[in-house]
Amino acid sequence: MKHLLITILYILLLCFPLLGKEKPCYVSVTSSDDFNHTLISNISISVISQYLENVKPFPSSGLSGKEHCIYEVTATLDGNKTFVTLQGKDLNSFGDATIVGTDGFQQSLLRSIYRSQRDKRNLICSDYPKILEECGGVVRKSAKTVVTEIPAPKKVKPRVSVTKEKVVVSKQQKTIEKTSTTKSSEESKPKKDCSKKWECIVGPCDWIDENGCLIED
Repeated sequence: MKHLLITILYILLLCFPLLGKEKPCYVSVTSSDDFNHTLISNISISVISQYLENVKPFPSSGLSGKEHCIYEVTATLDGNKTFVTLQGKDLNSFGDATIVGTDGFQQSLLRSIYRSQRDKRNLICSDYPKILEECGGVVRKSAKTVVTEIPAPKKVKPRVSVTKEKVVVSKQQKTIEKTSTTKSSEESKPKKDCSKKWECIVGPCDWIDENGCLIED
């Protein structure tokens, strides 16, 4: 009887840890070719482990048996919008984003958890304040670059002011130049030499010689 009790206790000690140990949960990610599969798988594992429970990447060899804890993440792209569905243990939600690529996937996944887990909303907004509009942040969008042409400055002609004094001086200079020109022209003319006397043989003799002198009788 004593040996039987010891055997039962031994069996119970071996069995209780196995009974109390929870099965591990995995993440299975399905996406189109528009996404980097490895990157969004890592993001899914990180976000789900942060807000739901610890998960592992889905084994490449698959899982045998039934009733495994699996979170299924599906990412699709429709035009310029990203959609993510999240299904798992007591969970079935979706999220959307108006941007594409990895940023759109992260935003959609966080929004799906935000919508389904009300008790985690404050924590999500505290960790990612600028990703979700629900948290009051500004969602990053691709901004268009606007090039504004700056008009060339107008050319202004310099204004020349002429004073009256300059005008008067110029007129005086012109008068002086004219006077000097007249004098020089008069000086250049040969002077009359009227010293030469001409005798009038047969009168009346009222002539003018070659120098312009009047020949008197």
